[in-house]
Amino acid sequence: MKNEQDWEFHMYIRAIILFGFMLLLFAFIVSGKINSYVSPRMVPFAYMAMIGFGLLGAVQMFRGTAKNMEEEMNCGCGIDHRPKGSPLAQFSLYLIFVIPVLAGLMIPEAALDTSVAKNRGVKYGSGIYSKPSPPKMENEKSNAFKIDADEYLKDPDGYIKKMEKNATKQAGVDESAAGSDDARAYYASLVNTLARTNKIIVTPNNFMEVMAAMDHDIRPFVGKQMEISGFVYRESGFKADQAVVARFAVECCIADASVYGVLMSSKDMKAYQDDAWIKATGVITKSVYNKHPIPLMKVQHLTRIKEPKDPYVYPDM
Repeated sequence: MKNEQDWEFHMYIRAIILFGFMLLLFAFIVSGKINSYVSPRMVPFAYMAMIGFGLLGAVQMFRGTAKNMEEEMNCGCGIDHRPKGSPLAQFSLYLIFVIPVLAGLMIPEAALDTSVAKNRGVKYGSGIYSKPSPPKMENEKSNAFKIDADEYLKDPDGYIKKMEKNATKQAGVDESAAGSDDARAYYASLVNTLARTNKIIVTPNNFMEVMAAMDHDIRPFVGKQMEISGFVYRESGFKADQAVVARFAVECCIADASVYGVLMSSKDMKAYQDDAWIKATGVITKSVYNKHPIPLMKVQHLTRIKEPKDPYVYPDM
């Protein structure tokens, strides 16, 4: 009888923990806090997880109230299903799952700031567009399939495996090159579209696309006006009038967040500390940073703004 009561107790505890995770996700979704942890395209998975936790919790609750508890513990499979370890060990095990639930409900969410950006670095441009690699000469490509009769006679099986490996590797290179061609065509079209506008207004919805377009080809943007908002970020070595207007881009969750931004120059930049949110309007020029051409915005108008409710941007890939 005592064993049945202990078993029921553990079933109830497990059900409460599972319901706790369900309520945690429910609270995040209802309050909108879920956007502080994952990108919008991952939110449907949060809904599925919430439903899953609820179903598993209901199963555990049902098992705890089942009348055939003795039969379940002694099902004849040869395995003892009763919880192992001392009460302290069992308590510690459950505490591992309880702490994240309590922390999620009690600790307020905080947006990523420049302290994270300093560790991860800023990508000036998009970092999405890959520069094309130098084309291989025809004889270099054929070397992967050149037959060596002497090597084959020494070890036929090993030589065949080597040839198969080279063929697979070459196929992967060709596939990657095809993907790069598609990306270059897309961004070339994007550059042409943006180059026809007199003033480029960067919003959270098109932030990554504009960064990618300027990274693809900065020349059509030189001399154009641009309006952009973000937080102030500085790297060591910047001049007093220089800073980056940056945003964190989240593809999956904040763990993979990367910092993207545009370098800007303004005599009023000293008045704005790191992490201050600003809106800047200016003219795009071309500069060089770390031996790489990047856009530099000569600021004409600079204002302080409130941090947006959703401070992140999301790649539309």
